[in-house]
Amino acid sequence: MVVHAADRAEMTDDAAPRSATGPEPAPAAWRTFVLEAAVVFGLTALAVTQPVLDLFGRNPTFFVAGGYGRKQIVAFAAVVALVPGLVVWLGTTLPGLLHHRVASVLHHLRVAMLSGLFGLVLARTFGLDGVVSAFALAAVVGVAVAVAEARWRPARQFLGYLAISNVVFLLLFLLASPTTDLLRGAKYADAGEVMVPPLEGPVTVIVLDEFPLASMVRPDGTINEVRFPNLAALAEETTWFRNASSQSSFTAYSVPSILSGRSAANPDLPILQDFPRNYFTLFGQAYPVNRYEVITDLCPPDACGRPPAEPLSQALDDAALVYRHRVFPESWRAGLPPVDEGWGQFDEAADEVEQAVDDAPESSNPNARLNLVPEEDRGKGMQLEVMRRQVRMITAEPSINFVHVLVPHTPHVLTPWGTTGIRAEGLGPMPEPGSPGHERHVAELLSLQALQIGAVDQAIGEVVAHLKSVGAWETGTFVLASDHGRFMTVPGNGRSYTEEVEDELLRIPLFIKGPGQTVGETRDDPATTFDVLPSLIDLLDIEADWDFDGHSLFDGSAPPGDRTLTSDLDGLFEVTELYASSFGPGDSWEDAVAIGPRGDLVGTSVLDHEVGDESEWRWALDNRASLDDPSATAGAVPLQMTGTLQGGDGRPDDLVVAIDGTIAGTIGAREQAGDGWRFSGILGPPGARGEGEQVVAYEVEGAGDSVVLRPVGAA
Repeated sequence: MVVHAADRAEMTDDAAPRSATGPEPAPAAWRTFVLEAAVVFGLTALAVTQPVLDLFGRNPTFFVAGGYGRKQIVAFAAVVALVPGLVVWLGTTLPGLLHHRVASVLHHLRVAMLSGLFGLVLARTFGLDGVVSAFALAAVVGVAVAVAEARWRPARQFLGYLAISNVVFLLLFLLASPTTDLLRGAKYADAGEVMVPPLEGPVTVIVLDEFPLASMVRPDGTINEVRFPNLAALAEETTWFRNASSQSSFTAYSVPSILSGRSAANPDLPILQDFPRNYFTLFGQAYPVNRYEVITDLCPPDACGRPPAEPLSQALDDAALVYRHRVFPESWRAGLPPVDEGWGQFDEAADEVEQAVDDAPESSNPNARLNLVPEEDRGKGMQLEVMRRQVRMITAEPSINFVHVLVPHTPHVLTPWGTTGIRAEGLGPMPEPGSPGHERHVAELLSLQALQIGAVDQAIGEVVAHLKSVGAWETGTFVLASDHGRFMTVPGNGRSYTEEVEDELLRIPLFIKGPGQTVGETRDDPATTFDVLPSLIDLLDIEADWDFDGHSLFDGSAPPGDRTLTSDLDGLFEVTELYASSFGPGDSWEDAVAIGPRGDLVGTSVLDHEVGDESEWRWALDNRASLDDPSATAGAVPLQMTGTLQGGDGRPDDLVVAIDGTIAGTIGAREQAGDGWRFSGILGPPGARGEGEQVVAYEVEGAGDSVVLRPVGAA
């Protein structure tokens, strides 16, 4: 073979070692393998580990409510820090073993994917909540990082160094977050000097959740005894503190304040270590304790034992859902189970409400979306039944009883008649004031809230009846309170405190009955959640060397400090006037759902009016079949009616819906949907009872005695 000189020279150059100033040799395969793995773990630290551990580290109440122990919390953090990166790395590395080109493509794809997730995290952080804007930023970040990692070795090395961030974020969670206090296992202080004289009867404290005082009183400040007869009767036998307020809109702070008489705020946790002197430790082990704590854990183990903890898998399931809420844009989050209405088990609880709790008995009141409770309670979705169950344990013998149940907390799905509402979909946020549909939206929220409080009222009646039947009422001590309220009348309805909403958010029901009290009293001097425990100590003649942020409401003393809510009752009356203007003029349940200009027709018979020609509009009611056979959905009905209207011109006026010949509610257009309109409305009796062999919507023409009902056909 003839080799040319030029070829020989080229061959010689290729075979010769490279000079020190030339290109470096390619790294060894194992170094590339390790570096690529480090890049994956580094990006996972930014996209997954930090957002999740930061959220859960700042919310230790999640672990308290779930009863998670120290080992479970550490295991949870370790899984979050290590497993996501390992799954991504193995899932793309193993297929890459088939061919080096496949491995290279898969590596670039996983870098782009993880970087895109980090882009979604940035989008939420910067407030980019639209699908287009969020995913545009995610795409830009994903492509940019993938290109940089592929082309520039310094960029790849930097991403590889980030792998150590998983360990850093893990250590921050375990050693420097609010959750750290749960891991220290600090022993609680002693109860001090306490002398409790013999009790004559049981002491019972019931704390409801998210119950605004304004929702149960008329504009004149009296309790609406037509809708809430048992609360009105309670005021006739106890001391009703009408000017009572909570010191916090956060359950994890307000319930410990009730039980300890002390202020609770960040970084305090609702646990015994942070509140060692409380309602439970006051009585030591002298009397049996019957407690039901959902969010708090203040009862000493030697008196109450330890509730069973949730499995680690449940915490990880909740973390996966919380992460989706953290990275998804707003429209995608709308289809997820909510995570701001309870303390865990979000997926399971939402499914229970949507399926109307298939295993619930006839008397059930499902409200499982809210709560984190033992399996046997959660399966039935019956927080009100929990209250009944716990109170049925009380006898005339002295005992210490505490029940905190998550009603009438949102979602409002209960009625005084035992039926429940099927979850309404696609309602969207509250319209801005002045825009079409704002007043109706507020009125529907208030109506649903009133119906749910009606269900709570029925349960309270049963509680008092039991205590009286066993002889525990006259000699016993009784407290009924709420942890806080909720504002409903401004956009963003919820629990974020501002002075604008404090009369809805902080004013709460508070009833206290001492031993032997038989005559009720209504008092308007200020009272707060801080004052409950000092008042019990006073009523029971207990001597304790404890310090409180509250004072006894019965000894004539003055409050020791400033209160969050300092206004007089005028603010309350303004709110109740606003509430009353949303409904009909009377006190009945028909008036509570008489929304809009056609609300005066609710409760009347179709036969009382002229029926005209068929309307041009056509309607489709969501979950229509459940009105035909409510037994198929465990008594659940579309209490909040939603659906679509089509066929007419312009924005439709409010329509009425008749159930078996009686007008049971009104519906109003909310927003355009294609060539039609989405509507919503509330079903009152008899519709709320699920009696629906004939469900007809009517367009209404005229007013007063000249009303004409025009039937609306099916879409």
